[in-house]
Amino acid sequence: MIDKRNKTYGNKKDMGHVFHSTSLIQDKNFTSFHQYVTLTARNLLLEMGYDLSKFDIMLTESWVQEFAKSGGGHHTLHTHWNGHISGFYFLKASECTSRPVFHDPRPGHAMNGLPVKSATEITYGSPEIHYKVKPGTMMFFPSYLPHLFSVDVGYDPFRFIHWNVQAVPKADKIGV
Repeated sequence: MIDKRNKTYGNKKDMGHVFHSTSLIQDKNFTSFHQYVTLTARNLLLEMGYDLSKFDIMLTESWVQEFAKSGGGHHTLHTHWNGHISGFYFLKASECTSRPVFHDPRPGHAMNGLPVKSATEITYGSPEIHYKVKPGTMMFFPSYLPHLFSVDVGYDPFRFIHWNVQAVPKADKIGV
């Protein structure tokens, strides 16, 4: 795909692309990592006040994403459907790379929001929050939280593991 585009329009190398690995779920090298993610997601859901007595916590997706070395990699605003906890573990990042940006999930706030006093302060009025990340940063968040990745300019490598976790009904509790 990149080669065809470059041949047709001129060589932009891998600019604008986001590369995805195959699923890491069955990879035994990630077993401990996935157990940590799943247990942490369960604890977070419990702390958020959810009754999980009739649910099992299941890792549904796990993969590596890497932004183009030539820059332009990004993700538009989205959520993760049919999930409960999502997250990132940053492998390669710097002050010069893309950043995750989380948007306020309250539709009423988006519709009736007022201007904030300072865009650099995080307050209840902030429409979005930008996070600086470095290798080793791990983030968990509700899957319904709208998020994006800002455009990466390609100065430094940007790579992370992304995952989604879902609370699924226990087989013996369905219909109970």
